[in-house]
Amino acid sequence: MTRNDIDRKKRSARAVVVAAFALSAVSFITNSNGADPVVSTETSNVEVSQRGDTGVLLASGETPVASKTGVELGKARKKASNTKGNLADEFEGIPDLNVRPDADTSGHKPHGAKFMEVMPGVTKFSELSSNPMLKNPVDKEKIDGFDVATYQTATLPDTTIQVVAANDVVEAIMINLAEPRSESDARKVFESELKDVRPIWSPDEVGNFREVFPEKGIAFVLEKGEKPGLPSNRVIQIVAETVKSEYFIMRAEQDLALNLTFARDDAEHALQHDVNLPGADWILAQTHLAVGDFTNARKYVYKAIKLNDSMPQFHLTYIDALIQAGDVASALRYMDAVRDSFVEHPLFAIEAVCLDSNLRRESAKADYDGAISQGQRALKLLSELFEKKPQGDVYLAAKKLELRANLSVALAVAQKRWKNASDQKKAFEWLNAATLVAREIDAARPADSQLPTAQIDVLETAINVCLELPESDKVDNYVQKLKVSTELYLRKTLDEVSAAAVRWKTGRALVAASRIYEVRNKPQQAISCGTKGMEYLQIVTEYRPLIERLPTTLAQLQLGVIQAKEGNTEQAFANFEKAHELLDKIENELKARDSAKVGAALVSAASQYWKNGKKDEGVDTLTNAVKFLEKGREAGYTKDENLYVAYSNLATMCKGLKRTSDASKYKALAEQYAPEK
Repeated sequence: MTRNDIDRKKRSARAVVVAAFALSAVSFITNSNGADPVVSTETSNVEVSQRGDTGVLLASGETPVASKTGVELGKARKKASNTKGNLADEFEGIPDLNVRPDADTSGHKPHGAKFMEVMPGVTKFSELSSNPMLKNPVDKEKIDGFDVATYQTATLPDTTIQVVAANDVVEAIMINLAEPRSESDARKVFESELKDVRPIWSPDEVGNFREVFPEKGIAFVLEKGEKPGLPSNRVIQIVAETVKSEYFIMRAEQDLALNLTFARDDAEHALQHDVNLPGADWILAQTHLAVGDFTNARKYVYKAIKLNDSMPQFHLTYIDALIQAGDVASALRYMDAVRDSFVEHPLFAIEAVCLDSNLRRESAKADYDGAISQGQRALKLLSELFEKKPQGDVYLAAKKLELRANLSVALAVAQKRWKNASDQKKAFEWLNAATLVAREIDAARPADSQLPTAQIDVLETAINVCLELPESDKVDNYVQKLKVSTELYLRKTLDEVSAAAVRWKTGRALVAASRIYEVRNKPQQAISCGTKGMEYLQIVTEYRPLIERLPTTLAQLQLGVIQAKEGNTEQAFANFEKAHELLDKIENELKARDSAKVGAALVSAASQYWKNGKKDEGVDTLTNAVKFLEKGREAGYTKDENLYVAYSNLATMCKGLKRTSDASKYKALAEQYAPEK
């Protein structure tokens, strides 16, 4: 199987299921004039079309599979014998049966396959009479506002060909077969052009399913199958139509659960045809968010909201991106503005509750009890949903939310300071529950999925839980499992976006593990985890906006501190210098939460400069550190005692360098933050 060829047999059963409430199943092909406000605080009872009704012309989907004239002609000329030849051979006699080559983009003007010198989206209906092969139609009709010309040829006596047009532009060419032919037989007609194209299955307006090849503008209309809602493997019509951006978006929506690279590429392809496609922007936001590129994730989802602010999932993704980017205050305000948008949509409403749990935990004044309560509320709502036995995409989407809720509660339990210390260890019970859910998610995914195991999400959170419980005997097991799972996945995957997402998650988790081993006084394990974690982060953030490279910088500072303690000062100072270079460029862009993290890391680095004889560098680094800490304190992310320690150290350093006035100034600042006696 090639990278771009997903086996139809594996995909057909699930591709045709339309999930009423699945998070990824809503069509986003509606264009908007952008006149409405991005967010309305009065938004409520938002209705979302589950059918993708858009007013966009879908010629072969809105017109009959074959007009009355076409059907009658096919029956009248049908051969007495029921024997069938090779369909590809039968079509050979018709000239110009070819598909637009990939290289011929023509500025991505929507057009499709060229058939009998007619190109949908380009050829005028009024010009058909000048075409020697099409100047004498058997019949001309008006069907639901479309012009339809019907033809028959000596080469295909049993088959009618209909040219469908609107506003004098040919929209589709429909080849109505006299009797159903196998899908594999129909494919042979376009064998070289379709061999690497991934199709999508879409229901049309008359109850048939269409197997669409988006890049080529080719569709096979499939006969209804024996099971309701599923097509057979028999083709009753071949359609050549304009290349439509909505089919790329439909395929991208499906691929969010299969292959993030495919999803990204299809969304980008759709935007090449039409720059105002909120669904494509939302899909790109999802793929950027998965790899930790918050700048581009926010850019794309903001554009999607500006084009169409009635889609709850757009708002949810924007809130998620704000939280992960460290702009929690903005996320809180935004959540309050759009909260009513989710009440009518069960899974969206539950996702909003999960995000609310994260917001409470990530706020400057963290509300861990509230985070736990909201996580449990989400699980209760999911339990009620599971009682209804959801299937397909709905089930998988609900399980993903169940995983998120369990992991959020686990972190909140670990981060809270309990009166009974043993209560903190109950975080591991929530991790165990998450592990079971992750197994169910992995089991429910299609066999051809290129997504990583959901266990990686559990292991990443587990290591962050252990940051609060560093002496736990579970740390080594979590770290080893994460390393093995990540390496196994990276060796086999062809999904470059998902690979970046795994490096992003594992890189941050290993940097956290490095801190744990430092606390446990295991420097070699700390250096090993820190080095590997930094390697993953460097790979995935190398070409991102500068602000998105901060995790690598924090890893460099942390690793440098451990290396300096172990006497490897050359590598330590090299890591410090690399970190300083980036911080000088992004200092003014940092959010308060990240400023607090940077300040704390620089305090440790300054101490190592000083201890290793680089006195001036130590003072400069610590002077820089307090600026970041002060910014963090303004938003509540830096505690007064941290500033007390930093200013006290700065006063001591300046006194040692005989900078008396500076020493006095910093001593006075330290006293402002001194703990009460």
